[in-house]
Amino acid sequence: MKKLIGLLATGSICMLAACSSGDDDNSVVPPSTWQQGNNNNQVTPEFCQTSVPGSVFQYNPQTGTPECVFPTSASSTPGYSNGVVNPGGGIIPLSSGGGIIPVTNTSSSVAPVAIASSSSVSAPVTARSSSSQRPTTTTPTSTATTTPPADDGDGKWHLGLWDGTADANQVPTGNKTGGYWYSYTDSGDKGKSSFTWAVDVTGENGFADLIKECHGICGEFSLIVGTNPYKPYVGIGFNYSKSANEAADATSSRGVCVTYKSDIDIILEMGLGSQDSKIGYANPFVPLPASTSATTADFGWGEFKQPDWATAAQTISNPEKQLVSLKFKFAGDTDGEDGGSGTFSILKVGATGQCN
Repeated sequence: MKKLIGLLATGSICMLAACSSGDDDNSVVPPSTWQQGNNNNQVTPEFCQTSVPGSVFQYNPQTGTPECVFPTSASSTPGYSNGVVNPGGGIIPLSSGGGIIPVTNTSSSVAPVAIASSSSVSAPVTARSSSSQRPTTTTPTSTATTTPPADDGDGKWHLGLWDGTADANQVPTGNKTGGYWYSYTDSGDKGKSSFTWAVDVTGENGFADLIKECHGICGEFSLIVGTNPYKPYVGIGFNYSKSANEAADATSSRGVCVTYKSDIDIILEMGLGSQDSKIGYANPFVPLPASTSATTADFGWGEFKQPDWATAAQTISNPEKQLVSLKFKFAGDTDGEDGGSGTFSILKVGATGQCN
């Protein structure tokens, strides 16, 4: 095995194979900053969202290298110290001064890195507009970092009412580690679209303070295409569990209800995790028509349809049986053109009939 440079800092190498407890390691809390050695093109917004849930993608202001950053310090993280992720699978401690220790090539015999669970490292999570045939990456801009109670999920969604007007912070999904809101943009496609929030959502409280301020989730979106060849977009969503790829059966929820306001149509999309790429990102969705007053809509799972450009090879049956997330996407109308700006509020989300 080739030697790793710069391992004179305090702490020792802790291989994830030794630190995790088999396949069921949902209690593992990542450190505050993750970076993948010198192979920096592996650290992407999708890597942060899928493999390091709760992190935020950024470029290190000192080194210019991409990394996944948690807003809270790692001093409160049990079992870990600040460190970088070795692409071969080890954790390299940081120096006492907080700087990142350089990493060279590792032995090919080292097992691939595993962050949250055995299924957490997989195909990047992507998002699509309802009419574009080309996948577009998602870039989470924030998520709650409060550690929820231990996972008691039974592999099934039990979607309960999230009432933002009651300042609820977590959508009941049937899994105590899920239901925390996150946002994403088209920056991964070199777009310039963004959200503007009334309250900072990048801190350790995630969207909690915004929900209290708005009695729901409210904000302003700006759809700027930049050099993105596709439709500009931004979105918010929540997962069944803390893993961005853990699917569960949502059949018993029968569907979803939403109370919302929006200056433009919202694309309510079923996120299928690793299945997204297998169906060519032709994800089932329903449109939420623009409304300047609070409007409640109910949809059964059978009303979610794949876009009309989906081919026979991209079709999927009963997507509610393998549902990973629900996403609310705001997108422009035309590839390569700005989509304007507007405001929105999401006030309630639940199973069919619960929002009334």
